[in-house]
Amino acid sequence: MKDLIIILFAIIGWGFWLFALMSRKRLEISLALAQQKAEEAFSLDLQLKEKEKEVFTLLLQQKSSEERQQALQLAEQHFTLLFQSLSSQALEHNNKQFLSVAEAEIAKWRISAQSDLDRRKQSVEEMLVPFKETLVKLDVEMRKYENERKSEREVFKEQVRALTESEKQLKTETANLVQVLKNPQSRGRWGEMQLKRIVELAGMLNYCDFYEQKYKSTEEVSIRPDLLIRLPGGKQIIIDAKVPLEAYLEAMYNPDEKIKEAKFRDHARHIRAHVNALSKKSYWEHFQPAPEFVILFLPAEAFFSAALEYDPSLIEVGAEQGIIIATPTTLIALLRTVFYGWRQENLSKQSEKVRELGQELYKRLLDMTGHWSRMGKSLAQAVESYNKAVGSLETRVLVTARKFKDLQLLSEEMDLEPLSEIDKKPRDLQIAELATPKD
Repeated sequence: MKDLIIILFAIIGWGFWLFALMSRKRLEISLALAQQKAEEAFSLDLQLKEKEKEVFTLLLQQKSSEERQQALQLAEQHFTLLFQSLSSQALEHNNKQFLSVAEAEIAKWRISAQSDLDRRKQSVEEMLVPFKETLVKLDVEMRKYENERKSEREVFKEQVRALTESEKQLKTETANLVQVLKNPQSRGRWGEMQLKRIVELAGMLNYCDFYEQKYKSTEEVSIRPDLLIRLPGGKQIIIDAKVPLEAYLEAMYNPDEKIKEAKFRDHARHIRAHVNALSKKSYWEHFQPAPEFVILFLPAEAFFSAALEYDPSLIEVGAEQGIIIATPTTLIALLRTVFYGWRQENLSKQSEKVRELGQELYKRLLDMTGHWSRMGKSLAQAVESYNKAVGSLETRVLVTARKFKDLQLLSEEMDLEPLSEIDKKPRDLQIAELATPKD
């Protein structure tokens, strides 16, 4: 919008400049014509003076030399004065004529320029009406935007203030967490809480067992897994979450880069030592059936990435000894995979139950169909017996009974109603499997 307004004003300025240039050209032409007329008048005056001088010269030739000399001097003085007078008059006349012409031309130019200027001004104002309306709308929108920006700025300030407070609180809580994690028991408890939270996120609480006390002991070691993941088919996966983190915590809050690097190397070495110790426990031999590997759980991705940076072979070393190092991300993926297996197992069990229910329902349908078939046969026999009874009653009993009415021994109301046979029979079952049930 600003560029369009600048271009518009540039076009208007260029139009005014072009108009002034054309007016100046017309004025210069008028001034040139007036100058030419003044020069022509001055030339005619000079020619007249020359003619008068020639006349005096001829007259003087007829006089004596002295008189001629005096006459020449007088003539010279006369012509000098005359020339000066004529020159002054011509110049004054020409100046007046020039000024008069110039003033007339300038007046015309002013009138024309003012008229043209008014016309152009009106045209420009008409052209600027949409732009003025747009500028008004733009001003309204800008004010609205400015108000919204102010309110958003206040909201942003409030959010920054809240974020600052949250950061301070987070720093305090982080410092408290660091102090808590320096205690081995608290650190172990925190790792178990993280492990349980991940199990909840994966929806596997119903298929995992947590152990907080020693589960099995041997002469050499005490065996207590932190988590057992039950697999479909009765197998289980063992998870251990007891990882040394002292060196990592010391490295994170040490400003000395050399000491920090040394502590990170100690952290990687501690995890490798824990992998070796965990491999010697052979959890899978004490929790049968179980695959021959144990999952070593690290409660944070940063713990594992820091160790890998200074000991890239940790994954290979752990895999060779049957120890799979897992972080929250990989453990969630594993648990979701196991959950999918349990869901398939449950679907299989439900499918088996559906099959058994279907067989039972089909068997009961066969029994029920047999009952309905026998009921239909009984109804058909009952209809047949009824029709026989009706026929016997009509032909053998009612014929004799109606003779009482012929003898006028009965009143009109005591008339015997006619009996009709049943000409409908029960509908046969159309499904072959159900129409012939097995007794």
